[in-house]
Amino acid sequence: MGCDVTTLGNHEFDYRSKGLANMLNSATESGDDLPALVVCNVDWESMEAAGLSEGQQLIRDAFDEYGVSDYVVLEKGDTDIAVVGVFGKDALACAPTCELLFKDPIEAVKETVEEIRENEDVDMIVCVPQRNLEDESKSEDENLAKAVPDLDLDLSGHTHTTLEEPIVHGDTYVVSCGEYGKNLGELSMTQKADGRWEMTSYEIVPVTTDIDQDAETQNAY
Repeated sequence: MGCDVTTLGNHEFDYRSKGLANMLNSATESGDDLPALVVCNVDWESMEAAGLSEGQQLIRDAFDEYGVSDYVVLEKGDTDIAVVGVFGKDALACAPTCELLFKDPIEAVKETVEEIRENEDVDMIVCVPQRNLEDESKSEDENLAKAVPDLDLDLSGHTHTTLEEPIVHGDTYVVSCGEYGKNLGELSMTQKADGRWEMTSYEIVPVTTDIDQDAETQNAY
């Protein structure tokens, strides 16, 4: 699909630890160009202290082989963008076969953003979360935006929400384009004098039969 970055969702655990490890290993062995895979709150320290189970070890080895990291820095023209991934509490509740332990999502993102600020010279920080986005009282993504104001953009996933307009908390924008590939989200941002970003366009584009199919993709299947 040509994605630069992705993160884990609850359905990655549908085939248990061995299934996820096999998927990651198969992707690594394919020789294809792969997206970076980022997730900052897997609690390997606690799992290792208790002794890794067979399934946890399979995923740990597959993560190492794939190169899973807390965050990645993308160079887009003259703009450097740090992208951090996080696995939410609701996503974990929807993954009963998941053997991994996770740190508190907000605290993990805070620590990772601090690490980015200390070690990287970036223009923008983006989060790709697998988290709950419902009404404000339950919204993990909105709570994250409030708690970590250094985030510029939150590309929300997990709850299938289609936001016709971005949710804004301070200088942080929360966006979501819905479920099942029905829509494409398209946005533009312009950097302000203070270094933060202003969203200058935002559009939810329905994927319909009016859009020409990509010949290379069709021929591959």
